Amino acid sequence: MRLISLMLFLGLIFPTVAQENHIDSLSGHEESGRKLGHDLEKGKFDFHIRSFLMSTHNRGDLLDYSALGVGAGLGYLSPVYKGFQVGFSGFFVFQLFENNLAVADPTTGAGNRYEILLFDMHDPENMTDLDRLEEFFISYKRGNFRTVFGRQKINSPFLNEQDNRMRPNIFSGLTVNYQKSKWETTASWLSAVTIRGTVDWFSMEESFGVYPFGRNPFGKPSNYSHNISSKGMGMIGLKYRKDGFSAQGWNYFAENVFNMSFLQGDYVLDLGHASVDLGGQGFFQTAVNGGGNSEIEKTYMLPDEKSFGFGAKIGLNSGRHHISANFLGINDRGRFLFPREWGRENFYASMSRERYEGSGDMDALVFKYAYDTPINGLNAQFGAGKVNHGGLDSFKTNKYGIPSYYHFTGLLDYRFSNYLEGLDIQFMVAQKTAQNQDEVPDKYRINRVDMWNLNFIIDYRF
Repeated sequence: MRLISLMLFLGLIFPTVAQENHIDSLSGHEESGRKLGHDLEKGKFDFHIRSFLMSTHNRGDLLDYSALGVGAGLGYLSPVYKGFQVGFSGFFVFQLFENNLAVADPTTGAGNRYEILLFDMHDPENMTDLDRLEEFFISYKRGNFRTVFGRQKINSPFLNEQDNRMRPNIFSGLTVNYQKSKWETTASWLSAVTIRGTVDWFSMEESFGVYPFGRNPFGKPSNYSHNISSKGMGMIGLKYRKDGFSAQGWNYFAENVFNMSFLQGDYVLDLGHASVDLGGQGFFQTAVNGGGNSEIEKTYMLPDEKSFGFGAKIGLNSGRHHISANFLGINDRGRFLFPREWGRENFYASMSRERYEGSGDMDALVFKYAYDTPINGLNAQFGAGKVNHGGLDSFKTNKYGIPSYYHFTGLLDYRFSNYLEGLDIQFMVAQKTAQNQDEVPDKYRINRVDMWNLNFIIDYRF
């Protein structure tokens, strides 16, 4: 209700401000008849309606889950005035249906993993008061520079919206962007975040451990939630494009916690009738100071952890067909750690409904296929992968106790045109099967492997 009240307030205040402006405006505006309200009407409104049905089916007697959420939101971006713009957006969600979201599995005691993030994971029984003010910023653009201050969307290979539920991540801070010719540079300092699956805002240090936080390298439940000291997150990125070559480099500095660098290079080789995609990516991560806390049992990353990973891709594009082979390997000297609350990693080998964060001593080989169907607006995607993790008791390299598994995904996406332009319907399915099913205890099976996840999503923007 807070969000609805705010939208009504903004809708009422614009005409009021315009009227006051008519009375108190400068003589030049009086002579021209110009009004603030008229200028505001030239801004851009964005209306968004979303429906999300999700269902998870686990093996045997383990609990199954399902939920349906619908929501709507409004965004506004003002016209440019001497380089300045103001923007805001908000969204509200209603829970129409749920099954077992607040119920612990009687066999393992585990809770729901996927569907709960459609709503507020901290209050599963809240069905109606799911609203939040999201973007609220002022920006300034001059030449090739653009600066944004306030609550804003951020998209980078690791820190991003991870918009695959009802609402995405939104970050609060300062971002400076510079673009010229083939180069683009982005620098951000972020102090707070509202996280997918929540309605509240958290400081960056408070956001560590909002999601379930796994095990520490000593085999005990991680204890870093509410125990991390950090002033915020600094991020800088550099992109370059020329002809068929593109490269990007990023550095993420979580003050007093960790530092991670990421590099990626891609090249498209044009063969005339077809093209070949070649790519390589890598990251290196170390702890900063004590990894967030001087007490080992309460820290996010151990001081001696040094995580390194390498990814590669080779793909072929021919007509309507796109196929690729993708690889990722992470060393055994530590775990790849990046708060899941801040975004989803974008490796070549990434697939829906599982991540590689929290892993070391692992490798993945993934094949992907995309097909642009003859039906205008209809696209299909498929994926199949084999992911090898360390043992379930390898606490130093398997934070979340993920078994080695086979992973399959499928997606149908239809974007309407003409009269229904802006309407997008998706059906997505993911299936994961343990490589050694008989050796996996149920507490490591539920919501991880030997399961199906089904999704039906309707989006409409206008």
